[in-house]
Amino acid sequence: MKKFSLNILLCFILSMCLFESAYAEEMKVVPMGKAVGIRLYTDGLLVVGITDVNGSNIARDSGIKVNDRIKEINGEYAASSERFSEIVNESPDGITLEIERGNKEMLIHAVPVLAEDNVYRLGLWVRDSTAGIGTVTYYDPASGSFAALGHSINDIDTGNILSVKSGNILNCDILSVTKSKRGSPGEINGAFDGDPIGDILINSGIGIFGKVTDDNFAASQDAVPVAARGQVHEGDAYILSDAFGNGTEKYSVKINKITGDADKGLVIEITDDKLLEVSGGIVQGMSGSPIIQDGRLVGAVTHVLVNNPKRGYGALAENMIDAQIKAQM
Repeated sequence: MKKFSLNILLCFILSMCLFESAYAEEMKVVPMGKAVGIRLYTDGLLVVGITDVNGSNIARDSGIKVNDRIKEINGEYAASSERFSEIVNESPDGITLEIERGNKEMLIHAVPVLAEDNVYRLGLWVRDSTAGIGTVTYYDPASGSFAALGHSINDIDTGNILSVKSGNILNCDILSVTKSKRGSPGEINGAFDGDPIGDILINSGIGIFGKVTDDNFAASQDAVPVAARGQVHEGDAYILSDAFGNGTEKYSVKINKITGDADKGLVIEITDDKLLEVSGGIVQGMSGSPIIQDGRLVGAVTHVLVNNPKRGYGALAENMIDAQIKAQM
């Protein structure tokens, strides 16, 4: 019995090693490092704030809470904050909201109040979209998919991951870089330029994923193997970034630690003198910059340490690949 159990264990270990090796050799993607504009439209309207109207807190008294997602208003899909305001103002006798709270759905009836500006209101602040700048990590030529950011897009007020109705990545022009300083993370400043180059399908804790729509997106660029976690080690590596608007360049980094976290699986340190001089380290908008080590894609930059912008976190590439595969299922 012991010999039989040992054989099973050895076979299991061997199969895991073979899987890791095959995974690294067979899965190849094109590392990008391309800064893009990101535009995301939410699925319904996210309640980000509640306020009084003429001394009455209609939303609170009706049972509406911050973080609720409004899916329908009077039976109509809640497509935009502008349309939401129109329907409320046209319904002084009351409206019915279909709300999603966590995994629960509910109907709430509320009667708006005539505000001082002679418009009927519920006292709700809602959000239907967000936009910013990030970096594409890789392009998968086998599926035409892309991955970016290495972390989720969260609502700035509630911190919740935004649900996706639709979204795009677009070319952007880098205008300037605000340098990171201790206690104050910098950022890439840019402007969106032209038509969408990809459609966002998934906003997850390990990045955003979608389909490329521009045939020239990754033209003439070479694919590299994706590293399994066991192939990543502490030591020298480099990132790809076009943070300065001069095209994608290599910048040296060090991997200081490998953790088990999903979007913070790597602790990295910027060692490149040029990057440190211009940006001070990691800046907002650099999230998604691919990390290359030993000729393999090992991860993507995700977060900056505010008190030491030379250092930050990265997501493991194999976790991003897993999320991409699940998104395609």
